Amino acid sequence: MKLPIITIILTIASISSYAQAKDTLFFKIDKQYTISPTITPNLSNRTYTEYVKVARQQKLQTKTNGYIYFVGNGHLTKGLKPRKILSIKEYIENRKFYCDGNHNKIIDKWKLKDSLTDKFVIFFVNGDEFIQPRHLQYQSYYPIRQDEKIINNPIKDTLYFKLDNSYLYESEYYPGEYITKDSSGSSYGTFFLKKIVTKQEETDNTIQISDFEEFVHNSRFYDKSKTQKLQDQNLSDFLSNYVLFLVKNTPTKNEYIKVYPSFAIE
Repeated sequence: MKLPIITIILTIASISSYAQAKDTLFFKIDKQYTISPTITPNLSNRTYTEYVKVARQQKLQTKTNGYIYFVGNGHLTKGLKPRKILSIKEYIENRKFYCDGNHNKIIDKWKLKDSLTDKFVIFFVNGDEFIQPRHLQYQSYYPIRQDEKIINNPIKDTLYFKLDNSYLYESEYYPGEYITKDSSGSSYGTFFLKKIVTKQEETDNTIQISDFEEFVHNSRFYDKSKTQKLQDQNLSDFLSNYVLFLVKNTPTKNEYIKVYPSFAIE
C-alpha cells in the first residue's frame, strides 16, 4: 500500500520537529546577577563611572567574576506552569561551566553556549510573567579600567606550551611576537602571542608542557575542511582566560617565556 505523498511529508516534518524539540528551563530574576534592559530600563544611558560603581556592588553581592546579561524577545508570556524555578546563578556558577583548570572561576562562554543556550528553551520568571530572551550571554567584570591601569582577572590557571620553532615560531618581522602556521593572515586578522618577560629556571619535570599544534588542532577553533582553518580571534579570547608560558628546552635549564594572546587586523 502506497502512502500519499502529503502523508509522507507530514510524517517527516513531525519526526524532524520532534528531533529538534528542546526541554525548557525556568530561572528566577536575580537583580544582582541577571541584568537586562527588559527588566531595568535605560541601562545604556549609564556612564562608565556609574557602571563601575554598580558592577562593584554586584560583584560584592554575588561573589562572582561576572553576570548574565539578556534581552527579552519583546513578548511577555503568561499562564505557564513551571514545575521548578531555578537559580541561574547556582546553575551557572559551578565547575561544569568553568574553563578547564583547578583554580579559576572563569565561565567558558563556549561551554555555556553548548550546554545551556543552544540546548534549552529558557524563560525568566518575573512575577506572573515569563520572559524568553532573544539574546543571552555571560558578561565578565574583567578587564577593569582603573585610572590608567587595566586590571585583568587575577585568578587563572597556567598553561605551558613547547616552543617548537616549527608550528609555533617567533615572527621574523616583529621580535617578541610568536605566530602559528595556521594564522589566518592580515585580511582575516591574525592570532599571535606577545612576549611579556623571559626567565630561566632549572628543569621542572612536574610541569605539564603541551604541544601547541596539537592543542589548536583539537580545539573547537580549528577546522581543516575550511578555507580559513583557524578562528584567530576566538582562540585569542579563549586563551586570555589563562596565564601562558612558552618553554624552550635546554639540558639543564628551561627558558620560560611569559606571553599573552593577541589578535590584530592589519
